[in-house]
Amino acid sequence: MKTRILLSILFYSTILLLQAQVVETQFGEIQGKLNGAVYEFLGIPFAKPPIGDLRWKAPENPDFWTDTLNTTTFAPVCPQKEFKQGESTYTFKGDEDCLYLNVWTPQLGAGTRPVLVFIHGGGNQQGGASETSGGTEMFVGKNMAQRGDAVIVTIQYRLGPLGFLVHPGLEPENSNNTSGNYAVLDHILALKWVQNNIAAFGGDPTKVMVFGESAGGVNVGNLLTTPLASGLFQRACIQSAIPVVSPYNDARIEGIAYVDSFTTTGTDVDKIAYMRTLPADSLVKFSTSPISGGIVQQAWKAVVDNVVFTDIPTNIFQTGSFNKVPLIIGSNSEEMSLNAPATVTPSMVTALIYTYFLSPTYQTQAVTLYPPGTTNEEAKASYINLVSDAQFTLGVRRTAQCISTNQTEPVWRYFFTHKHSVPLLETLGAYHGMELFYVFNNWENATLGQAPFFTAQDDSVQTNMLNYWVNFANTGNPNGGTLVNWPPYNATTDCYLEIKPTPNGSQCGVRTAQCNLMDNAFLYTPCTSSVDLIEPSKSSSCIVYPNPSKGLVFIQPPTRNNFIVEIFNVTGNRILSIENTNTITISPYPTGIYTILVIQDGKIFKEKIIKK
Repeated sequence: MKTRILLSILFYSTILLLQAQVVETQFGEIQGKLNGAVYEFLGIPFAKPPIGDLRWKAPENPDFWTDTLNTTTFAPVCPQKEFKQGESTYTFKGDEDCLYLNVWTPQLGAGTRPVLVFIHGGGNQQGGASETSGGTEMFVGKNMAQRGDAVIVTIQYRLGPLGFLVHPGLEPENSNNTSGNYAVLDHILALKWVQNNIAAFGGDPTKVMVFGESAGGVNVGNLLTTPLASGLFQRACIQSAIPVVSPYNDARIEGIAYVDSFTTTGTDVDKIAYMRTLPADSLVKFSTSPISGGIVQQAWKAVVDNVVFTDIPTNIFQTGSFNKVPLIIGSNSEEMSLNAPATVTPSMVTALIYTYFLSPTYQTQAVTLYPPGTTNEEAKASYINLVSDAQFTLGVRRTAQCISTNQTEPVWRYFFTHKHSVPLLETLGAYHGMELFYVFNNWENATLGQAPFFTAQDDSVQTNMLNYWVNFANTGNPNGGTLVNWPPYNATTDCYLEIKPTPNGSQCGVRTAQCNLMDNAFLYTPCTSSVDLIEPSKSSSCIVYPNPSKGLVFIQPPTRNNFIVEIFNVTGNRILSIENTNTITISPYPTGIYTILVIQDGKIFKEKIIKK
């Protein structure tokens, strides 16, 4: 009798426990599981499978389901060739039905916890939410959710040609007559899912931080510049990346060549119809490693289509017309150490310098800052520093400067310098992606990160990073509690937080001489403040058309009185000033956004115009 009662209690307790892990989403119920003290939901669909006719189309909401959906295992990653860092070999993996996300939370039901949404990297051609490195699943959010009392979300998105192909055969399918950016639309739909559903997981949809590393960081930066993502997040964090959006026509030419490598038969529309019959894994067969010899090779990018993106990021930031949110941005001290050639000689460093810097003056300065040395070890250290600075340190400084200058929301810069204690890894320094082990608090689960190699220094770094990131998601300020003060970024001082076991928050200027050299060598013009532009009259009746324009611009001022037309580029420099002329041309100038001022009768009328 007692045994029967105990079994009944156990049975009903199990039923109640399972019910406690059921969440009602906008598309139907899902069943998760407990992972320690954290509720874990893996493989939640946020879009219809992008297969068949939906290949190379904007993602659509999933169909509603009636039965409770089991969400206890990761969904497959998107089709890809997977290259490990520093290796040339690869494996095919993935499934085209891959648009799923994952949630970890300390408590279900109504709550006010911050929400951290992570976008994985991999050159926009590989990677996934279930990615493993060092013997552990990198992006499992259990420790982060439990220790930070936060809701963690990881998402997947279409990769490579499936996520970014631009081709004339796809253009007639869209009312705007463009193609590409499918992966970006995946990011946006996933963020919409978070806004609509995260409250049921204890999260606050007004405290959403989107963060990503490498190509994931590129994607986060790009989300700052698209109006389609407005209001979907309130903070952003870019790790080891800067935003990158390419010209449409360049991607179109590359897309034509890509499709022609499969078929040259029929019209462009016929070719796309054929491409939709091919298995997904065959579409990624031409992929190469996203990093080779320490040089980033990002073959697939977002594009300026005048729908998702209206211009390249720098131009968007310069105008001040972007999604202004508090921002964390930073990079690691030895980004390319895992990917540099195994052997680097002094002559290789000299050759790299002479290839990169064409002026003898700058070549001499570069040799001083990146000395080739007399041994291969010295040469390799300089090689790593040069390619790391050129591709990461410099871009982070430029982006932090440009964004901070054009918004009132604060920016925080970091420089990650911590090294693993394992002798095999210590010589690599702070390599590309290393900080992710510490952000997610998963280094302790890695093969080489477990005791005795998980040190007090490792614990300090992961605890600090977790708290800074969660504080930032919660309030828009990483500081709080007993954390060392992280100074907000200022373009003049370039102050930052060095992330190491004992940070002090007092440093200013990350490799300043090196970055100044590169800016000077390539005649870089820093962003100016968009708030310095003259504001237009509230009662403006001046007409400027067409907009966008391919060259000719027609101006119709309010009256027939004398008037002056002035045009400024994105750096704030005046490029044209002319009187009483209704037709002007901007054909000699590059594509981008320009400001037109029309001055008449003591009033100033201002218009932004896009040159295509």
